[in-house]
Amino acid sequence: MKMTGKTLKTFVNTCATAALLVAGSAQASLLWKVSGNDLEQPSYLFGTVHMICQSDFYMDERIEQAFANTQSLMLELDMSSESEMMRLQQLMVNPSGPYLDEYLDDDQYAQVDAFFQQHVGAGLQFLGALKPFALQATAMAVTASCDEVVSYEGYFLEQAMTGDYTVTAVESAEFQATLFDDIPMQQQVNWLWEIVDDVEAGQALFQELTSVYLSEDMDALFEVIVSEPEFQEYQGLILDDRNLAWVEPIRAQIHQQPTFIAVGSGHIAGELGMLELLRAEGYTVEPIARAD
Repeated sequence: MKMTGKTLKTFVNTCATAALLVAGSAQASLLWKVSGNDLEQPSYLFGTVHMICQSDFYMDERIEQAFANTQSLMLELDMSSESEMMRLQQLMVNPSGPYLDEYLDDDQYAQVDAFFQQHVGAGLQFLGALKPFALQATAMAVTASCDEVVSYEGYFLEQAMTGDYTVTAVESAEFQATLFDDIPMQQQVNWLWEIVDDVEAGQALFQELTSVYLSEDMDALFEVIVSEPEFQEYQGLILDDRNLAWVEPIRAQIHQQPTFIAVGSGHIAGELGMLELLRAEGYTVEPIARAD
């Protein structure tokens, strides 16, 4: 998700309103039980955030118990596969080489270079051939403004590897690395520039997004994500089309083994979110609420 300084106030107000509505939300849970439709054992759907400060990382008994009741872990990408991760690294590089000077003026280019020099220890001489989505992810990690950034995917993968779980994925490295190829390069570079140009707005965004996530209100989180004009233009590409494509691999996997499915929270709610798509397939999908 991208946000300029101009829209940050609106975002914060939306988050504040969402926090007041959590208690009444029908979608107030990160964890969902998937049963019925001839499943021998239930599976579980969990909404993640791909980056969160270690100090904000939240885990409780209901999530751990749900994970323990399954035999496989399903992620967006199979992070346990060395070949998949190597392929992703290869595909993160722009085949035409360094390109940012074609889309940024001299002052912008110098500022982006200085940003990565300061926060990553390497400038565009070394990083400049990476695709915009890879540079954006690196820049967003910087805006977290905390000592250590972790991920729920990493946590669950570690648990799966120590527990001898099967690890599968709904997408391939090839797909994820080329997902943004249909978005004009100038637009992608503009999103990167917005992050670099207003670090304070990015830090506030990260903190507020974390707050909404920890409230477990999937409806509110979805509305915040899709409220951005830039995102609305590409919602089909980034969310809806992917959700529709995930139904078949998820269905095949949960009928083979009880599975813990951990995917980004933006994919959970909405008319074409995984909750509604799985219900449309005949499954019973119920929230497992956090104990107060």
